[in-house]
Amino acid sequence: MSFGSPASRRRGSLRHRARTTNTVWLPITAAVGVLLLLLWYAISRDSGPEHASGPSSAFGPAGGREPRAAAVSASPTPTVPPLPPSGCITGKTLPSGVSTRTLRVGGADRTYVLAVPAAGSQARALPLILTFHDLGQSTDDLEAYTRLADQGTRAGFAVAAPIGAQDRWNFPRSTAVGPDDVLFEGMLVNELTGRMCLDAKRIFAVGYGDGANMVLTAACALPGRFAAAVTVGSSVLPASCAAPTTNLLEIHGTADQVAPLEGGGAPRPAPFAGVAAQSTPDWLARYASALRCSGATQVSRDTAAWQRTVWTGCPSGRDVGLLAMQGTGHTWPGAQARPVLGPTSDAFSATVVALTYFGYTPASGDVGGGTGSPGSAGASPLPGPLAPSGSPAASASPAAPSSTANASPSVSASPSAGTGGPVSPTPSTSPSVTGTPSSAAADG
Repeated sequence: MSFGSPASRRRGSLRHRARTTNTVWLPITAAVGVLLLLLWYAISRDSGPEHASGPSSAFGPAGGREPRAAAVSASPTPTVPPLPPSGCITGKTLPSGVSTRTLRVGGADRTYVLAVPAAGSQARALPLILTFHDLGQSTDDLEAYTRLADQGTRAGFAVAAPIGAQDRWNFPRSTAVGPDDVLFEGMLVNELTGRMCLDAKRIFAVGYGDGANMVLTAACALPGRFAAAVTVGSSVLPASCAAPTTNLLEIHGTADQVAPLEGGGAPRPAPFAGVAAQSTPDWLARYASALRCSGATQVSRDTAAWQRTVWTGCPSGRDVGLLAMQGTGHTWPGAQARPVLGPTSDAFSATVVALTYFGYTPASGDVGGGTGSPGSAGASPLPGPLAPSGSPAASASPAAPSSTANASPSVSASPSAGTGGPVSPTPSTSPSVTGTPSSAAADG
């Protein structure tokens, strides 16, 4: 699926190189990896009681270092209007397929690409995923790399990919970086809510690199808008994150040279000068504290491929987790290799993990596709209730993956009755990769 306008194609010269795989062991490894992920919180999750008081003023973990302050100055917090009347009430709808659209925000036209699933899945309110590209990356390349729109729409989600001004995101909230992207995100959710039938409790976000930083900024600035988020290779949580409500899963390579797991890294050029990568465990601990988790963690080395950390004792069943991918770089697990960004894990597909985290339930015998239920708050085999209210989700038994599953499977979903009737698209083969990795990726 081509996912973006020609004008938004990013610059870069490195061609993708297909990775060499072992056709016998890779499917088995992928199946075992996803099965362990589906059992994530069956072992480790501890839904502690709600705290009566607000978040602690000491955000850093005991003995941890405080995050470095960004040199750029923050802009005032925008006022995002309340959600308009839903298209579910007014009868408004948007056609299936992929389209490039514009939205007037703060006196400027902003662009986004929207993928709407097949018409049969639109009889009920749709879950929505906003997906954010890395610095200098086009939406076409993001889709070629992650296949989020392809697999997401097959699983019954609408997928919107906003495009950053000058292919970058203003996550520091500075006028020197660009326009107010928090306002853009809030207005985009409002726009789509008013123009189609969306479920306001099933709005999610996914980000890669600086796009992941933008997701974190929005989760802090717009509490209540996103039920859950998956970030890959993020590095900066705002110093002010007082009362988020978004469940969060971070996936991060231990050998990431762009956004080092322990923070630091190479200095960034203007307009991001002074913005340094924070320690991933430290900023996640600050986020968990703002979410009012107890501060305790459970750490487990499930396989040689990853180590997971879960922040426990979160109120109302909310959750925060980290998958530290052993020996991998600033890369998307399960994607085609991009050696300039470091090694890529084949243990599982981050795209399938994200969809599962958002409530998609793979059917028996299928790791990332088959018949399943998209965005069901009552069937979430990976951590957490997904509604912003934090109401606990009903427990569900995860489907057992097939030993023949591919590490980066195509999702072919038949949404359940709760999402508007059966749809059975034919799985597509992996799309040809026509994009190039970010020319600015080395700058973080």
